[in-house]
Amino acid sequence: MFGGPVNEREAMNYTEEWKKDGYLIVRGVFDAKRIADLYKCCESAFEQWKRESTKENQPNAYCYKPDAWVLIHLNHPRYYRQHPEWLPRVLDAVAHPLAQQILRDILGEHGIMMQINYYIDPPGETRIGGWHRDCQFFPGADEEAQKRAVAEEADPPRELHMHVPLVPTQATEVVPGSHNRWDTPEEFHIRTKDATSDKMPGRLAIELNPGDLAFFHVNALHRGMYIHGVKRRTIAVTFGRASFTRKPTAEMMKAWRGYVATYQPWFNKPDYLDGCQPGTRAFFERFVEVYRDSWKPEYLEPLHPELQKYLTEY
Repeated sequence: MFGGPVNEREAMNYTEEWKKDGYLIVRGVFDAKRIADLYKCCESAFEQWKRESTKENQPNAYCYKPDAWVLIHLNHPRYYRQHPEWLPRVLDAVAHPLAQQILRDILGEHGIMMQINYYIDPPGETRIGGWHRDCQFFPGADEEAQKRAVAEEADPPRELHMHVPLVPTQATEVVPGSHNRWDTPEEFHIRTKDATSDKMPGRLAIELNPGDLAFFHVNALHRGMYIHGVKRRTIAVTFGRASFTRKPTAEMMKAWRGYVATYQPWFNKPDYLDGCQPGTRAFFERFVEVYRDSWKPEYLEPLHPELQKYLTEY
């Protein structure tokens, strides 16, 4: 059930728990061999990113450095040129049939992939993530807009996160039930004035093991912990709804230095989905159908030439 660990067979009986708690752990979805294969693919991408990433060629300058905590766009084809057969392994995992079923049940419609990233432990400096609700980062999200989003997007959510841990982790913390209501005064103070505090009332560290799937409501109070010396390797996916999109605009691409999650024109490559399972192909084709018209080349003009290459050369 939601609010606690379940196995795959039980994962169909969770709707009311989701509405109450806003998170789900499904245990043992992937077997050890599949996790080992995913780890091999993702680590290869990670090693290439470590060698080649710079502030100039990465979205929003998310490059490898002492406090690095995320590889943006794990599904970028540049990371699989030497082993193109590895990309379908990652995409098939993200579009696992059980994940798709959970998305349909929670969202009331087909889920649409928005981004696939890779969370890591920083090589030199601990990064304590700040307590937040994702709605606070949406354009025009002043306090009143955030309140409306929390009220209107509790069920179904506008978006949700899915984590696929490749090593054991307790790096994500949530406040169960906070997706259903606005902040208490103490929560609001911590979120806006003391975001890295360990004193958030009701915080719960989510313990995950390789093979598990975890889902989180984006508007719940939550944070990520990236501890130097504590290994973290998590495929982190954000899903949305086709009926409630967040399409890139020229202004967003300029303001966020190329990091608008859904700007992924490499999906236009004719062979990009080759090797994927039929259900995976259909899943990602929905993403292309919804977002393709917003992958406009002119949006890249204000960006650094190296970042333009990242977003145009595959």
